[in-house]
Amino acid sequence: MAPTLEAGDGFVAVPAGLGNDIDTGDVVVFEAVELQGGGLTTHRVVGETDAGYLTQGDNNPFPDQDGDEPVVTDGRIVATALQVNGQVVRIPQLGAGIELVRETASRLQTTLTGALGIETVVDSEGLSGLFIAIGLVLLLAVFADDLRTPHTRDRTRSRSRVDDQGIDGRWVALALAFLILVPANAAMLAPTGTHQIVVDGDDLPAGTAAGEPVDTSLTAENGGLVTMLVLLETTYPDGALSRNELVVPRGQSATTTVTVTAPPPEEQAVVTVSEHRYFLIAPATVITRLHAIHPLVAIAAFNLLVIGTTTTLIGAAFGFGRQRTRRRRSRV
Repeated sequence: MAPTLEAGDGFVAVPAGLGNDIDTGDVVVFEAVELQGGGLTTHRVVGETDAGYLTQGDNNPFPDQDGDEPVVTDGRIVATALQVNGQVVRIPQLGAGIELVRETASRLQTTLTGALGIETVVDSEGLSGLFIAIGLVLLLAVFADDLRTPHTRDRTRSRSRVDDQGIDGRWVALALAFLILVPANAAMLAPTGTHQIVVDGDDLPAGTAAGEPVDTSLTAENGGLVTMLVLLETTYPDGALSRNELVVPRGQSATTTVTVTAPPPEEQAVVTVSEHRYFLIAPATVITRLHAIHPLVAIAAFNLLVIGTTTTLIGAAFGFGRQRTRRRRSRV
């Protein structure tokens, strides 16, 4: 899509169904069938037919449909890029930044498992839960040490005074927030994506005719240590989810059913289900409402909650600013 979008750039995506009708010139994210083996593709709409839309990359010399890619139907469009005055709202290097977070989490995982002698590879969710557990242990250790230390005044007289530099709570809060948020955001962002369910009219379940419902199971797993809220969405007009909100406890899984109308012979129904994951550290209704505004709003709220909680706890334990402890000693 260069020069509109360079490699590693991000953009503001409006989920299908929430934006305006799609017109020629819009940049859309759709489920490709043949392009690069299928999967999500971001191209511009360059035309429209009775069967669907014609798409083309800004850096490509011809439309996708001049090759093997079929016309893009409304059911295969996942999102539309936000444009202001005809220009796509571009976020430079956003994708590269997310990839850096994922790579950092992977390296932390490799280092940690190697140091502990763990052979099992921990996924991003498990790594996040592990770091959160470590952060909580550190907090408990801080408070335990604070409780063990008697806050009594040394009344021995001395003319000499020793000033000791204490701990700056701001650095502690920053380090702990970083320790929690880097793997936590990787755990929410890494699994986020889409599932593609294909129902072939020539390969229907026994006893099922065209036009009848076909059920397919979709399972969400949680290999981490913290309960996750998984939100599922589909814009396919003839597809329905039995449950679009799944609460998945640690180490468990949850399943929903996707119901699709069986297509006629020699046709396929391609259903795209988008998945978003959030740590269930707030009521599910609150997370769902924030997600309805935009997924990034829900993720930002999680980050603010963690930073606020960490800052409050560390501030209560250490205070902010460099603390000085004065002790008086008597001369012998």
